[in-house]
Amino acid sequence: MNRFTEEVITQLRYYVYILVNPIDHTVFYIGKGTKNRVFAHELDYLKTDFSNDLVEKQKLNEIKTIHSNGMEVEKYILTFGLSEDEAFHVENAVINFCKLIDEQKLNVKKLTNIMSGHRSDGQKEALQTFGRVELLQDALSPKPVDINQLNSHKIMFVKIKPTKDKSDSSKDLKAEEMYNPVSEALKKRTLGDWVMSLDKANSIEYILGVYPGSGMIVSAFKIIKDSPRYEVLHSTTKSGRKQKRYNFYQYAEPLTEIDGIQLFPDHIKLTNYQYVNSSGVPCNVQSERVYVGFD
Repeated sequence: MNRFTEEVITQLRYYVYILVNPIDHTVFYIGKGTKNRVFAHELDYLKTDFSNDLVEKQKLNEIKTIHSNGMEVEKYILTFGLSEDEAFHVENAVINFCKLIDEQKLNVKKLTNIMSGHRSDGQKEALQTFGRVELLQDALSPKPVDINQLNSHKIMFVKIKPTKDKSDSSKDLKAEEMYNPVSEALKKRTLGDWVMSLDKANSIEYILGVYPGSGMIVSAFKIIKDSPRYEVLHSTTKSGRKQKRYNFYQYAEPLTEIDGIQLFPDHIKLTNYQYVNSSGVPCNVQSERVYVGFD
């Protein structure tokens, strides 16, 4: 990968990044930039002589060593959605922090607030706010596929977010699990428990998990048609009304494709239905599930 798409560039604004040597896993450069700046360094080493600039010479020699071993520089975005001034200050802080770790031999493995980082305004809807450039590209701009490319299947789409579950800790979802379609927690979140009509419960063919911020498909299951195909759970609402919930956990199998449309490992977003419009833009639909293919 040597560039971001225009859709991702718009979301990134200014960002802070690091370059890593994959041979020994060392960080050899920290920078800030916009657009495709993070990719420019590898191109520079091929065409530029920085013999009079010691810092640039060291960086480019590092890249040369990596390429001579048949490898590429690993590129990570630390944060994005920044103004130029904010990126300048973050870059400076990260460099100072790395100096402290190196000089004082500090250990950050016991950092107590590792899950408490704040997001910039530009990151609020993003599933992924840092990581390898390939991961961010997929997270911020999954490949669009028109839902009409699927045959007329009966599908339930379920909103999935990386949050803790209020009643069942086994359903707690971390952001990284959203990229693992066979995650146990993701499976539980996708397949139940859902209030719906008996007709829908008996006729649903597929249940797909969707991250609403980008429309990305994060999980996909086919309901096994053999009876029984669900577990019925009885509950009572706060108003005292009795209701049935249907759980498909024991009666579904994971999928990587439907009708030849590859869902994983390269994540896609289906378009032209309630959660994502025909232009690929996620819609502000409040319902936690929607149905396609039902009369």
